Amino acid sequence: MKQISNKGKVNRFKYLLYFYLLFVVFIFVYKYIIRPDLPSLILLVGFAPVFGFLSSLVNWPLYVTAIETENGVAINTKKLFSKKENSILVTKYNFDSYYETDHLHIGLNLLDKDDKLQKHKLRISWLRIKDLRALEEKLREINPYAPVK
Repeated sequence: MKQISNKGKVNRFKYLLYFYLLFVVFIFVYKYIIRPDLPSLILLVGFAPVFGFLSSLVNWPLYVTAIETENGVAINTKKLFSKKENSILVTKYNFDSYYETDHLHIGLNLLDKDDKLQKHKLRISWLRIKDLRALEEKLREINPYAPVK
């Protein structure tokens, strides 16, 4: 398994946000400094794309990196514009089962160091399909008989 990462897809979204902010600043400068006699209807042009970004507030971009280790997979997640990074190590010794989630996540039941079952929700909505299939295949390889609880 190669390293799975969705860095390119999330960075495209980040640069799209930067471009949109520059566009909004340009519209305001054009309306209030360059052409103040322009009708205010032009301001709608600057705010119309906001409705396209509203769905991203619910499904905020997340960097997901999965690296194969000698006995499992290390999965690192980090939200866009955040410093906090979460990591989990999935091995054949701590991977118990899956649990039911929505179509944006994979639910993993993992045993912690005290042998208590913990639920981990891994957001996979920003992964490419081939990377998602590779991750699922690696999880299936680690525990092929993992039930869904």
